[in-house]
Amino acid sequence: MLRRTNTSSKEQSTKVGANSPSSSPQSTPTAKVVRHTCGTSPFDRFWLNWDCCGLFCAGLTYGLHIYGCYAVTQVLLPPWMSVTIDGVRSLTFWGKFHSFCFVVVAFLAVISHFFAMTTDPGSIPPDAEPLPDSNGLDVSKNGEGEPLKPKPRPPKRMCRRCKSYKPDRAHHCSICKRCILKMDHHCPWVNNCVGIGNHKFFLLFVFYTFCSCFYAMSLVIMRFVECLGKMEKHQPCLDQPEHLLSIIGLAVESMLFGMFTCCMVIDQWDVVSTNVTHIDRLKGELSMEDLEGRAGIHEVFGSGNGKGKKSGFRPDWLSPFVKVCFPEDMHNDIMGFCRPCSRVLGVKKEKDQDFDSSGDIV
Repeated sequence: MLRRTNTSSKEQSTKVGANSPSSSPQSTPTAKVVRHTCGTSPFDRFWLNWDCCGLFCAGLTYGLHIYGCYAVTQVLLPPWMSVTIDGVRSLTFWGKFHSFCFVVVAFLAVISHFFAMTTDPGSIPPDAEPLPDSNGLDVSKNGEGEPLKPKPRPPKRMCRRCKSYKPDRAHHCSICKRCILKMDHHCPWVNNCVGIGNHKFFLLFVFYTFCSCFYAMSLVIMRFVECLGKMEKHQPCLDQPEHLLSIIGLAVESMLFGMFTCCMVIDQWDVVSTNVTHIDRLKGELSMEDLEGRAGIHEVFGSGNGKGKKSGFRPDWLSPFVKVCFPEDMHNDIMGFCRPCSRVLGVKKEKDQDFDSSGDIV
C-alpha cells in the first residue's frame, strides 16, 4: 500500500523492524505520492502537458478556428446569401446551410484537438511488466522423444530515464517526460505526443481542419467569381470596405493551413497503412516479421465496441466522441505489457487507481 503524506522526507522514511520501539506489527512501508489535478506524471488525475510552447500553439489553433467561423458566418455570407424583408435582413436557406455546416466542421476540429491534447497518448505505467511467456519451452530439433528445453527469455528492457519497463515500440518523450507506446512524434500544435492512445483524435483534428480550410477557400473563390460580374454594375460585395481585410485574412489562413494539413493527412495515411511510426522508421528497429499480423488501422481506431476486431470502415471512425477500445483478451498483446497490480480496461492506464480519503491507493 502506498500512502500519500505531506510530511518531510525524514518522517517518510520506512520504519521496519521488530526491534524498533516505534514500529508495530501492523506497520507498512509508506511512500510519498505526488498527484496533481493536471499533468503527465503517473498519478495525475487528468492528462495535460504544461509546455508553454504547446499551450500557446493550442490557444492559437482555437483562435484561428474561431476567427474562421466569424469571417464566414458574419462577413462573407450575410451580404451574399441573404434577403431583406421589411427592412430586416436574414440569411437564405443556403446561407443558413453553409453557416451551419462550416460551424459543425470547425467544432469537430476543435473538439478533436481537445481530446488529442487531454488524452493519455499511451504512457507506460510504473507497474508495467513484460508479457508472460505462453509456455517458456522450446522443442529440441535433434530428435523426437527428447525432453523439452526451457526457452530463453529476452532481458527486461528498462528506460534509463523513467526507470521502468520499456516495451517494444515505446519511446521516451523528453517533453512529456514519459515513455509513450507507438509514439509517432510530439506535436506542439496539439501540445501532446501522438501515440496509440490519441492517434485517432490527432487524425480527426488534421482531417477536419483540412475540411474547414477547403470549405472556407471554396466559399471565398465562389464569392470572388460572383463579385467580378458585379464590378461592372458598381454593386457592392461587402457591407463595409474594411471587411475586405477579414476576407483576405480568411483566404490566407485557409490556403496556408489547408496545404499544411493536406500534407499531414497524406503523411499520416502512410503511417496508418504501413503501421510504422516516424520514430520506428528513423531508427529502423522493425522488420516485416515484427509487423506481420498487425492491423495498423485497428490500432488507431480500435475495435468498435471492444468485443472483437471488425474489418471495414465504421462510422465511429469519424466521431471524436467515441473512444478507442480493444478487446480485453487482446489488450495486453497490443500494448506489449501487462499490469499485475491493477486491472486494465481499454487503453486506461494509471487512471484506474483511485485514492481513498486517507491518501491510500486502492
